[in-house]
Amino acid sequence: MSEDNSKDAPRIKRLVRLTLVSAFLLAFLWPLGSFFIWIFLGTTSSLIFLIFYYSPRSQSSDEKKYSKSHRAKPPAREGSIADSKKNLKRIVLYGVISAFSLLFILMVIGFIWGDETTNARVMNEEDRAALKANPNDLDALTNMGNHFYSENEYDSALSYYDKVLSIDPKNSSGTYNKSLVYYQKKDYTQSIEWSKKAVGIDPENTDAIIITGDSYYALENFNEAITWYQKAYLQGARGKELLYLMGYIYDKRNEQPEAIRFYKETLQQDSSYLDIYDRLKELEPTQAKRYQKMAEKWR
Repeated sequence: MSEDNSKDAPRIKRLVRLTLVSAFLLAFLWPLGSFFIWIFLGTTSSLIFLIFYYSPRSQSSDEKKYSKSHRAKPPAREGSIADSKKNLKRIVLYGVISAFSLLFILMVIGFIWGDETTNARVMNEEDRAALKANPNDLDALTNMGNHFYSENEYDSALSYYDKVLSIDPKNSSGTYNKSLVYYQKKDYTQSIEWSKKAVGIDPENTDAIIITGDSYYALENFNEAITWYQKAYLQGARGKELLYLMGYIYDKRNEQPEAIRFYKETLQQDSSYLDIYDRLKELEPTQAKRYQKMAEKWR
């Protein structure tokens, strides 16, 4: 290997690592939209081009002669038309190789993300076929509603959940799903009505209990919200969002011992809540230094 090539080796290794990171980020952020796609698409293609550009290449006869004798580099041949054409061909060749490499990466990304889309489409078609065979198929109706809910098409989702309840008025999932739709539509009064019905049908439906509390919280009815959150907590719900909201409501009600308790339980679930550390410094001033040190680990 020539002296230039040996100097390029560490550079190539760094470029390979950067290319792998850029390609991974491209795949990971692909669903977020074109802004991220174009950034990492351009970065990845540029890095691939640089890898090929700086990769070792065969030496000319003059270079071999000088490298064998360990003498100085051969004199540069400036202004050579032949060299210019050779460099141009080299750049075009590496550009084509980079384009094909990037195309391969995109095909892999498309395969990964396309597989999920294909599965969803197949399931959707199966549900439609099931409804043609039996318009009262509750599972297919629920799946169709869930499909439209996941696509943020709430009115369409609601129509399918209504069909479920027209067939089975005591259907627990259909009732709960309606409360979710109204919550997403910010119709919290309707959401409370349907989530309470869901709890009436299935008193152990913790999700329905929590969404009832969330709706009251959105309406700033904190007394009702904490009542429903307490029910969910007593049934074993320990999600960090629930614990944080309980601590926050108790804090607003100046029930400091309970606020401290639930803030600390939240940190046991997720120790990165910086605002909790700041609040605990005020609620427990004697422990302020300890909370400050814990917060600094996450800043």
